[in-house]
Amino acid sequence: MAGENIKISKELVDMQRLVVPEISSLIEMRYNIFSTIKSEEPIGRRNLAFVLDMSERQIRNEIDFLQSQKLVKVERQGVVLTELGREIIIQLKRMLYAYNGLEQLEKQLEEKLHLKKAIVSPGDMDMNYQVLKFMGVSGAQYILSVLKYKDVLALTGGASTAAVAEQMKESFYPDVYVIPARGGIGKSHATQANNVVAEMGLRLHANYELLHLPDNIDNRLLEALKDYPEIKRVFNKMDDINVFVFGIGRADVLADWRNLQESRKQGLLKQGAVGEAFGHYFDINGKVVSPSSSIGISIENYNRIPHVIAVSGGAAKADAIIAVSRVKPNMVLITDESAAKEIIRKL
Repeated sequence: MAGENIKISKELVDMQRLVVPEISSLIEMRYNIFSTIKSEEPIGRRNLAFVLDMSERQIRNEIDFLQSQKLVKVERQGVVLTELGREIIIQLKRMLYAYNGLEQLEKQLEEKLHLKKAIVSPGDMDMNYQVLKFMGVSGAQYILSVLKYKDVLALTGGASTAAVAEQMKESFYPDVYVIPARGGIGKSHATQANNVVAEMGLRLHANYELLHLPDNIDNRLLEALKDYPEIKRVFNKMDDINVFVFGIGRADVLADWRNLQESRKQGLLKQGAVGEAFGHYFDINGKVVSPSSSIGISIENYNRIPHVIAVSGGAAKADAIIAVSRVKPNMVLITDESAAKEIIRKL
């Protein structure tokens, strides 16, 4: 099975569901076990049970079975995947894609949200961190499918865009420029825009510029700094962005993360803000409730960009994703199964 491109017909899926109705949940459980081991290996069985919210006895039984199939090894430091086990993850993902009807889910999202393309990873990124990595792979592959000679690629910070940069395969784009779409100084060093841009630039062997400014810099100070050559270069390129990759967050969560005053936060929510992207807060219809108070891409810039790619998952972000998808038609959405199903349910 490993190494082959498995194609599962709808008829076969329906028949297996009829005969073995628990097959989908069994595949999903083992996919979660495999992907968690891959992400954390070596991992002890107790920690594995804790991460997956399963009993130690259930994990022990599963690991014994997988070890008998030569898919995992139990070493002194913990459980690790064998080479066969690593190949199996890709096949399990394809099987889940078929059993969970993700192709149909993608088509529904494209139709209801007026998307250029939807790419759904099986699972829930809030329950299994490996799902975010698979979303990162999808994002990286899509970028490579549209990136052209002398393009400008812009990225925001955040865990989702960081996953895309981390999963980008080494490529050669010496004439491409990679720039941050937002200010570069934030709370999390690993996922701030400058670090995501540097990672992406190195993976692509491209030129990249960094923006050493606080995310919420005072506008008067920003105007005074705009003439600095390093800052001016980035601002000049913001009008020429061809590919833009960004995350989507919930308005209430991002307001807390940015330490907005409670009165300001409540004001945003009272105006209907449900989603946040590239510094702007949006209501459910995609209307700007509050423009970006920080340096970065304006709505006017955003509407001119040919390829906009949002990477966001988790059922709790369904309203935020719906809101941002309504700002501009033909967005590309990379999400997970839990968010996709919640969006369809709401619509």
